[in-house]
Amino acid sequence: MNKEAADKPDRYIIQSIDKALTLIELLAERGSLSLIELTELLEQPKSSTYRIILTLQNRGFIARDDEDGKYCLGYKQLMLTRDLLERNTLRAAAMAEMKRLSEQYGDTVNLGVLIDGEVLYVDIIESLHPLRMTDTIGSRAPFHATAMGKAICAGMSDDEAELLARQYGLAACTDNTITSWPLLREELESVRQHGYALDDQEIVEGARCVAAPIYNMYGKVEGAVSLSGAMHRFADDKLPAITEQVKQAAAAVSRKLGYR
Repeated sequence: MNKEAADKPDRYIIQSIDKALTLIELLAERGSLSLIELTELLEQPKSSTYRIILTLQNRGFIARDDEDGKYCLGYKQLMLTRDLLERNTLRAAAMAEMKRLSEQYGDTVNLGVLIDGEVLYVDIIESLHPLRMTDTIGSRAPFHATAMGKAICAGMSDDEAELLARQYGLAACTDNTITSWPLLREELESVRQHGYALDDQEIVEGARCVAAPIYNMYGKVEGAVSLSGAMHRFADDKLPAITEQVKQAAAAVSRKLGYR
């Protein structure tokens, strides 16, 4: 982009494309919406919204439910997500270590990155135990209530982490969730010192999760790997061994990404 474009970026935004992308984001967030609902949310004429819908529908990005007439994301989104995950370097680098943790403990192994104040689960190996924590690839969770979120945020400066807390809030998921910045700052400092983060019934009651950060070749935190399960399998006397294995797994993935 030339200097003029950089100085006045709004002049170069194609409004119809911007609206189409906003429409896709709305469907991803809300699940399904009617033509009228989309028109109101986009704040534009109904005819303009309908033209965008027809275009996206024709390309497979959205679909129309025959029962209620509402629109939702289409098959093309799934195809793009699948292709993205298959090409994801972090996911490929973590696969062997995730399998090792899964085989060793039989509990759920997660791989996540931080996006817009939430942990995005990019890969999951589900637990074989009947009582388990269940998430799906592509789901999200608050950064402050998850072990992976805290492990990733510990790689930030306190100023960066505080900005994240102020921007997205620290809502309570359970009675154990950290909901104040001073307490979260102490928690992040502990993560830096010990090399792992613990979710102690902070997002789901009766469950614990241990996570460790994954570093890229530039020494920046790329994501995190975690092991989660029921409290009795993550009792205090078992935590030291679990945290060591999770830390070793994260270190092995970091080395594959070029971290030294």
